[in-house]
Amino acid sequence: MVFPQSFVIESGECELLPHSRGVILRKRERASYKTLLMAPQIVLTGNFGRPLAIGADPLKVRHYRGDVRVRRSTDRLHPGLECINHVDAFNYVVSVVGSESTPEFKREALKAQAVLVFTRLQTRDRRKPLDDTTQEMAYLGSDYVRPEVLDAVRQIHGQKLLYAGRPARVFFHASCAGRTSTGEAVFGKPAAALKYLVSVPCDYCKGSPLYKQTVTQIPLERFTREIAIDIPKVLKSDRANRPELVELNKSGRNETLSGYQLWMQIGQKFGWDKAPGLRYALARAGNNVMVKSSGGGHGVGLCQWGAQGLAEHGKTYDEILKFYFPGCHLEAR
Repeated sequence: MVFPQSFVIESGECELLPHSRGVILRKRERASYKTLLMAPQIVLTGNFGRPLAIGADPLKVRHYRGDVRVRRSTDRLHPGLECINHVDAFNYVVSVVGSESTPEFKREALKAQAVLVFTRLQTRDRRKPLDDTTQEMAYLGSDYVRPEVLDAVRQIHGQKLLYAGRPARVFFHASCAGRTSTGEAVFGKPAAALKYLVSVPCDYCKGSPLYKQTVTQIPLERFTREIAIDIPKVLKSDRANRPELVELNKSGRNETLSGYQLWMQIGQKFGWDKAPGLRYALARAGNNVMVKSSGGGHGVGLCQWGAQGLAEHGKTYDEILKFYFPGCHLEAR
């Protein structure tokens, strides 16, 4: 369905293309495409309340509730189309919790995750749409909605985590592999005021596939071209043994970065499987850079697999949240 001109596409495969005047919508008809509409913005929604199927690759289609608004991107670094999904908070939270968890997760772990997603909706910059990147929250559409996730979100709908009477700035990650880190150690001085982002010992995430150390390699030629001409030196590590400050030689001059910044660069340039967790170490191995890593994610706040382990030990969702965010408390909407 498309607005302001509104019509139903009964079935078939359609294609959206950027154009100098906006967006073109075309429908495949046998061996060619027929243009249906050209407009500055096209709004798509599923027929009869069904999720909309959309994807950049026909083999990688996702389904989304609500509507998807498509327009030509104005970002020179990311040309093409900009797609924004407008969806109600409940369906968004259900999708995020399903996307951020696995089918074996216990109900209390799912409820703890749902509270954090509702809380992040309270503290986000409402002038900007949310991303579905690793720096935001996984949002993979309605395909990841499971009955147990729906039930968990319904039970805590609207609850949020507060600190000193205000919604907390909450963070979560897949697996801390033994200990979480403080917000300041990972994100720097601006996070020092977030007193509840503490380092806690956590062996509850042993069930995570990322708990044990992984070893990967990056071709040295690519590493020296993309990151530094030599192996970066760790200047400071935190209590959880995550690099806090690193020094690297780029183009013949030394630069100092946070361990988090270097980790992000490695993930963005070479793939997140190279160093799944922020607890990493780099060493030269012949014509490669060897990367040792344990855990998954930045290690701050709630450990998702740790929450699962705590739930298996009989802890409730509010007890799980107090474990990872001491000093915070729940407030229902």
